[in-house]
Amino acid sequence: MGGGTDGIKTLVALADVQKEANDPDLCSTVDFSRIDGHTRPIQPVRVPVSKTIPGALADSYGVPEVTFHRRIVFMVTITVTLLVAAALWRLRSGVIHLELFLIWIAPLLGLRAFGWVLSCLDKPHTVTKAQQDHLDSLWVTVSIPCFNEDTGILDRVLWSLANQTRPPNRIDLVDDGSTKVDYEVLKRYWTSQPSPFTYFTWTWKENEGKRRAHCKTFAKDPRADFFITCDSDTTPALTAVDEIIKPFADPDVQSVAGVELGFNANLNFLTVIQNALQQIAQVVVAAAWSVSGDMFTNRGPFAAYRAPMIREILPLYYGEKFYGHRVVLGDDSLLALAGSMRGRSVQQLSAFGLTMWPENLSHHLRQRVRWARGRTIRNFWRLKYYRINSYIYLFTIANIYAFIVGFAAIFRIILTAPNAVGIIGRMVIAIIALGWLSQFRCLAIRRTDETIVDRTLLIAIRPIASLWASIVLTRIVRFIGTVTCLRQGWTTRQHGAEIVLKVEGRTK
Repeated sequence: MGGGTDGIKTLVALADVQKEANDPDLCSTVDFSRIDGHTRPIQPVRVPVSKTIPGALADSYGVPEVTFHRRIVFMVTITVTLLVAAALWRLRSGVIHLELFLIWIAPLLGLRAFGWVLSCLDKPHTVTKAQQDHLDSLWVTVSIPCFNEDTGILDRVLWSLANQTRPPNRIDLVDDGSTKVDYEVLKRYWTSQPSPFTYFTWTWKENEGKRRAHCKTFAKDPRADFFITCDSDTTPALTAVDEIIKPFADPDVQSVAGVELGFNANLNFLTVIQNALQQIAQVVVAAAWSVSGDMFTNRGPFAAYRAPMIREILPLYYGEKFYGHRVVLGDDSLLALAGSMRGRSVQQLSAFGLTMWPENLSHHLRQRVRWARGRTIRNFWRLKYYRINSYIYLFTIANIYAFIVGFAAIFRIILTAPNAVGIIGRMVIAIIALGWLSQFRCLAIRRTDETIVDRTLLIAIRPIASLWASIVLTRIVRFIGTVTCLRQGWTTRQHGAEIVLKVEGRTK
């Protein structure tokens, strides 16, 4: 975990970065005299759900309520654990070579089992009334970078933020050089300040990526106590702002990851698979990171940070270099690392952002390649700055180890033909069993727009999701992302919005 301000200064000082002191994104500030004259109360009020602020394109949008119930069904867990143990024993005791089990499978199973136990300790952070009152008195600024986003989706995002139970003090939308969408209607409406609790600002800049769009907000808002980053396609649940700042009641917490769900999670077969993968990645894998106090990465679609930490890391965030190349991707993982260097980085299991997941295979694979590129570069940083005895360091090593040794194991299996078929079959059983053991914890997340069929499918689809992740995403996509990690450009929305929300218009 962190080394306080010294840790973050070391991170900035040792990074291959040059501060561009004359860049306007890093030197000027917002004219707060306009905000001071706004009618927003100093102490945010708790806004009744019935008093809805209309959107620019529709009176309201249906945003599901999402809750997290920290329950472990012991009988189910015990049963699945026994099935996993039986499958793994069969895997070990068959014709598979003992060295393959000891070198490849056993170490990863051990770390995964330890991570699963840690994940059971993660729970939503709660606060006392005094702590809540203090958090309510602090200034929260939301930064929304936008690039060729659909107007309907963007209006829904802004509507949701305007109707939070704890309204943010300021929402800053930064148009990062959009050329395919006209936002004039949205800009005119939201900058007319329709909310008495939140001040809206809207700026345009040349296209340079999400990070430098964030910097437009970060560098020009000296009043902010907390910055929330929200993607332009991510609709926060109506309690999300209230929930995501609660962990900051602990002064050591510097960054908080929200939980990313799919607004369109049950739209088609691909989004259902993504739903299974993303939920397990957060309620199991990321939950273990959170308990350790070091997040491997935050979720870029919705996360929160202490403003002093952001201001310290700003030169690095703006101009990070990797072997002379400017790094555009990995914004969320860099800020999570900075949080760990200054204190603790955690997640909040009750703060939900509902993002629009890719609805076709091309979009899905391009997104994952982009993630893999950012992850490759960030792994160098993790190995350089995290403590060797920390969980996140071991997790990073294990992932790199699995990636490399996994390819070697595949070749080893092929060379053992004709026994390869039996070995592969046992491996598939083990992957499915391990996936199901973790997937049951995803039932702790409940949303009002789900049916019993949706929740059953979330569990039933796990074998396909596990195989897709193990074969395609972990091997093929990650390999492509690794060898092309210096290609840092954005891979989506280059020709306009890829997902469109049909807005029927106002009902009155």
